[in-house]
Formats: sequence, C-alpha cells, structure tokens
Amino acid sequence: MKEKILLAGASGALGLEVLKLLHEQGKDVRALVHSADGADKVSDYTDDIWKADASEGNEIIKDITKDVSMVISTLGKSVSLFTDRGKSFMENDFYANSNILDDAKKNKVKRFLYVSIKGAEKALEYEVAKSHKMFEDALEASGLDYTIIRPVGFFSGLNDLAIMAKRKVIPIIGDGDSRTNSIHQKDLAKVVVRYLNEGPEILEVGGPLVHTRREMADMVADRIGGKVIPVPEKVAEWGMFLPEMVDDDISAKLKYFKYVTTNDMIGEKNGDITFEQYLSGLDLEKDLP
Repeated sequence: MKEKILLAGASGALGLEVLKLLHEQGKDVRALVHSADGADKVSDYTDDIWKADASEGNEIIKDITKDVSMVISTLGKSVSLFTDRGKSFMENDFYANSNILDDAKKNKVKRFLYVSIKGAEKALEYEVAKSHKMFEDALEASGLDYTIIRPVGFFSGLNDLAIMAKRKVIPIIGDGDSRTNSIHQKDLAKVVVRYLNEGPEILEVGGPLVHTRREMADMVADRIGGKVIPVPEKVAEWGMFLPEMVDDDISAKLKYFKYVTTNDMIGEKNGDITFEQYLSGLDLEKDLP
C-alpha cells in the first residue's frame, strides 16, 4: 500500500506545482483546499480532496491526517496587496497549520514539511513573520521529524509591481539597493519535493539570480510600462502611494512589504527560471487584474 501525503494549500500558486510533481511521481496525495474553485484546480491530480478552512478548529479537519505518513503545508495567507483580505495572518498561517499539526500528532504522522518565509525569526514585530515563526516553534516542539523551508519570496508575489505598472506607477521603497533572489514557484516546488523523506531542519531558499529591487522594478517597466518612482520610507509606512487601502490587513502587508524590500533577502540558489523569463511569460490581461 502506498504511503499517503497530505498537501495543505494544494490549490495555491506553490501548492499546485507541488501537487503536479507528486502526481508525476505517482504519489498518493490527499489535497486540502479552501474552496470549490480550489477543488476544481486540483481534481486532475487527485481524487482525495478535502474542502475546509483549517483555521476554524480541529473538528473541521478531524482525522484529515488519518492514514497519512507525511504532511506538506504550503498553506498561508497571501502577502499581495490586491488579494481578498479575508482572515488575518495569525488565523491563516498559525491557527490553520496548528490545527493540522495537532491532527498529525494524534495520527502519528512521521514527517511534516512546512513552507515558511525567510526572516521569520528576525522580523517578529510584523504580523506576517510572527505568525510563521509561532508555527515554526510549534512544529519544532511537536516531536515530529520536520523540515522548514524559508523562501525569500515567489516571483508571483511580485505581481503587485506588475499590477501597479499597468496603472503606470512602479513604487520602490527607499533607494532600491537592497538585493534578493526571489524564486519561481515551479523551482520552489522542486525544492519541496527534494526533501520529502529527509532534510535539514531549516533551509533558506532563493532563485538562480540576485537582483537589486531597482533592477527588478526596471525589468517590470521594460516588460509592462509605467514609471519607477522611489518612495521615501516614511511615506511607505503611511501607505500614501495606495490611498484606497487603509485597513488593518493592508497595513500589515505594507509594513512587511517595506521590511522585505529595504533589507537583503537572499537564500541558497536553486532552479533555472529567471525573473525576466517569468515576466516575459505573463499574460497581461489574464494574470494581472
């Protein structure tokens, strides 16, 4: 009998790529999704689909890990400024994953692979980082074999710049000299699957090339148009370059956006897909609202 893998967040940008790779390898996968649309996305790759909001409590997902040997969680709230605001980072990143972890411990799951974020341990004043780090701590204390993967950021997470470029403005905070090597979700999925059976406790992951934030903004401008506009850090704190977005959810995202774009965020180099290649493959009508 095949060992079963639970993949939480299976219909997300990263989760779907992980699911495709597991399907190609003939793995038996149980997919946890949040919506009917998510269930449709994963239906070509597994028949074992649970549609539930794991943040709503243990009873909602009771025995989701029954007969499961491993959990992979790509579950978490998007940091995009343009996505549905929904629940908080604490609910989506900490409580949802904690409920899955509780079920995994009860059902004696062997291994848990969690996709967190780089900087989770250093930026605890931000709700985004704090919620990830709280779950990392819970996983470390669980007694399960685990690997925590901390990507520096996905290319798809930079779509906000492309969306703004369609509106003719591409803001960069500060001088734009901070560096990063963001990674394509397909390349990150390969890293996740590489460590299915064993791996380091913590791994910080990036893509193949390091760029400054200004260089990335210029690439967006070359592909889509728009003007790159430096935004003073104080203005970015107030969110004045997006005046229509002023609620607590957007405030949390803006604060974290400022942090990651004004600090070097570089991880171990992986993959082959460059940011330029990613941009060239964007459908400007379909992929960018």
